[in-house]
Amino acid sequence: MRVGRVYSSFKTRDGRVAVLRTLRRSDLPSLVRFVNGFVKEKRTNRTLGVTFGKRATLKSEAKWLKRMLDGIKRGDVINVAAELDGEIVGNSEIARRTFSGEVKHTGVLGIAIVDGYRGLGLGGRMLRVLLDEARRAGVRVVELEVFSVNTGARRLYERLGFRRVGVVPKKILRRGRYLDTMTMYADLSDKSTASARGNR
Repeated sequence: MRVGRVYSSFKTRDGRVAVLRTLRRSDLPSLVRFVNGFVKEKRTNRTLGVTFGKRATLKSEAKWLKRMLDGIKRGDVINVAAELDGEIVGNSEIARRTFSGEVKHTGVLGIAIVDGYRGLGLGGRMLRVLLDEARRAGVRVVELEVFSVNTGARRLYERLGFRRVGVVPKKILRRGRYLDTMTMYADLSDKSTASARGNR
């Protein structure tokens, strides 16, 4: 996979143009704002499905971005970011398991979209491209974890071919209350798993 590769551009539900691409080094300032938006939102949105809670600095995010770009170059990370209004407003990746050749065909999916940009159709588009690219890269099984209360995300994953594996009760303790997480997986060799070419 190539750093900065552009997959597609399209009009969002509100008529703006979004670009789906891999991350690049110049995204650093935008990524700091991206992360810190979630840190701020977590104060009021108890069920926000991100677990990082510390504000990003240019230095801390530069380290994360370097690891991400190195992973993209090596083929260990499949990445699709969404750019809108000149900012990174969504990011998704499938990180391959690389600690053993026996599990290199598997990966773990993560996705996040900034508040104010949800409901525009970005998530479905990003995930379809991400799953197609993972399939091309030889990934066969993808796992993810989602908060059980996040029914919108669960429905989207199910439409894309993910199946529920199980629930871990009380996995997250946030502001004195427990949240359950659900584990889901998709078999990318299964033709029923959604493709970027269909079900838009």
